[in-house]
Amino acid sequence: MSYWTYTDLFEEPGPPTAPFQGGFGLLNPQGIRKSAYFAYKYLHALQGESLKTSDPQAMLSNKDGNFTGVIWDFEHPDQKLSNRSFYTKLIPNHAAAPVQLQVTHLAPNAAYRLEVHRAGYHANDAYSAYIEMGSPEELTAAQLAHLNELTRDLAETDKVIRSDPSGAVELTVPMNSNDVVLVKLERGQESK
Repeated sequence: MSYWTYTDLFEEPGPPTAPFQGGFGLLNPQGIRKSAYFAYKYLHALQGESLKTSDPQAMLSNKDGNFTGVIWDFEHPDQKLSNRSFYTKLIPNHAAAPVQLQVTHLAPNAAYRLEVHRAGYHANDAYSAYIEMGSPEELTAAQLAHLNELTRDLAETDKVIRSDPSGAVELTVPMNSNDVVLVKLERGQESK
């Protein structure tokens, strides 16, 4: 898959006049990772054989006995304003139904490193933090460092779990509206 452009430095509309002005890029003009960046990063993690799922908001894969899943909870916004005025305000999420994930065909009684990453409201979310800063036209070095720190994509879960004797693992993944979550199970990996 490809994306329209990597950054908001794009010739058609001219140079950006603010750090976040609705550009098409995966990165803003200062190189801060935007939400779409994480969606593509997580999709890229789906390597190997595609696995069937009945969930229309999930994509799953298996490679070399390791499991990867990308799960999301898309909720169309109740939008009574145009895009520009609607998306220049905070759009908080709310709790959604957790995902019950059952992974089978793993090695029996084996150690797996479970890693969960999330992008959504206040999770790898530089844009909401930018709005909370007052949407400055220029970022100070400290603000830029803070926004980059918020988008380091640190794992919210990183631990070793064991499959059961049949080679299955059952997980409950908490979800919020409009989250995109990456779940990885890697055999024999130690926690970072």
